[in-house]
Amino acid sequence: MSRSPARRNQHPLSSPERNLRSSFLFDTRNDELSHLDALAAAQAEHNRVREAAMRVYELHELKEESERIRQQQEREHERLKAEAELAAKERKLQELRSRSIPKPTAPPEPKPEPVTAAPSLPAKPVENPAISKLQEQPKPVGEPPAVKQKPPAPLKPQTNGFDLNAVKPAQPQPPRPASSSAFPAPNESQTKPLPLPSQPTQRAPETAKPAQPTERYVQIHQELKKLRTSLQAEAKVPGSPLKGTMGAYRREIRVSIGQLTSGRGANTQPIQKITTALRDALQLKVPSSPIEMSKFVVDARQPAEGTANNDATLPSLFIYLVNICAKGIINQFINECGANPKAADPIGVFTAHIFSMPEFQWRGASLIDILMAKFRIVCPVLFGLSGSDKTERGRLTIGWRKDGPAWITEQSHNDRMAGLAAGYAAVSLRDFSRSAKINPYPPTHYWTALAGIVNCPAGQTSNTQYVVVRYLIDGHEQRFLNFYGNAAVAALRLALIEFPKKAPGNSPAAGSLQALAEVLRSTSGLVLA
Repeated sequence: MSRSPARRNQHPLSSPERNLRSSFLFDTRNDELSHLDALAAAQAEHNRVREAAMRVYELHELKEESERIRQQQEREHERLKAEAELAAKERKLQELRSRSIPKPTAPPEPKPEPVTAAPSLPAKPVENPAISKLQEQPKPVGEPPAVKQKPPAPLKPQTNGFDLNAVKPAQPQPPRPASSSAFPAPNESQTKPLPLPSQPTQRAPETAKPAQPTERYVQIHQELKKLRTSLQAEAKVPGSPLKGTMGAYRREIRVSIGQLTSGRGANTQPIQKITTALRDALQLKVPSSPIEMSKFVVDARQPAEGTANNDATLPSLFIYLVNICAKGIINQFINECGANPKAADPIGVFTAHIFSMPEFQWRGASLIDILMAKFRIVCPVLFGLSGSDKTERGRLTIGWRKDGPAWITEQSHNDRMAGLAAGYAAVSLRDFSRSAKINPYPPTHYWTALAGIVNCPAGQTSNTQYVVVRYLIDGHEQRFLNFYGNAAVAALRLALIEFPKKAPGNSPAAGSLQALAEVLRSTSGLVLA
């Protein structure tokens, strides 16, 4: 079958490749004209490739610029959103400040008591005779069980304060969450000075020591600095067992404390690394010279029968590592908890765990005085000190930090104090009622710190005190109520209602305390006004 002429015309008889090959057969293939044609063709191809590459490059640059502009727009949107949220919170705070709640007219009393002075909290809990018999009986180790809230019971004339037995349920029950509990409004008797009963299930004197002069904590801090300087010099001596090892332990403890987070079992590995380092130092796996332990505790201690570490000395490397651990705890409170106070809880759990371990105690009591010595230096307000935040001397007194020759900003200072206050509450309000260990820092210290600030005379208060009170309470009020019941309600009223009245006008920190009282009323039903 023959193809038609039309079909043959659709398929050319030659191709560029066939023509190219056939050109090599010509006699003129090596003359100058052929070479010039080849160079011109190569130049044309080069120009074409270059132009294509430039177009691709320009397109890539346009895409990069577009992506950069998009990311910048996203950042600006996030900034505007954050500023809008901040402005909304400020407006809400101003609304809360401007609101006033009418108080019901109280019925006339037959013989009203004359008010001679503003109410105040006792500096420390007072012994309650009504429970002295309970204290003579064998007591379980740990903190008292949680107190379930009931309407306040009338005070008995013969008791010096509240009888917590009157507000306990028939059987111990776990504390209810703050978001679902309802609290009674305090009556008139709850606004007067309220001595607290001592906790019947806490041991003395190891766990509930009387208040000590704050100067003793300063002395402990100085002794710790001397110890650090001495061991650092010893570690530089050639052949010293501390050389390299001490620095490795220090870094491991700091990194492990920085890894603490919330969640069941999340901190097992960091805690294991820290306890291993402390055990190695205590058991002299890394030899170090002994050091007198009375330099690092507040109270005078005698050997306790049946307890470990009864000698007058302990390895100096062990005390150094405890000091590093305490310093890491303080740094975490400052760096993590100022912006997020809830981050203080896992650090508080770790602190209570480490300092309650019997093998790390001395003569039957914990070494938490080392941690409190650092608290005393960085946040003196927690230990009853006060001063003006407008003067050089006053700032030094209340722990305002310097950055070189200049003071840090007020916002940075407030963030530091907020984190330290939240951390102090997380350490001192731990519940040991279900633990066989002894609470190293029981809630009586929380009461003492709060009373020391709230009882500050009018005219001597500072903005720092109001910041510290705010974060001592915010998020920790339910635990405080669990421990002290109706007395805690009265204490919260003094801290959130009466104490802000001592502040100078237009104090933002004092206004935040009053706003916190409104928040507790709306979220927990806790009526303080």
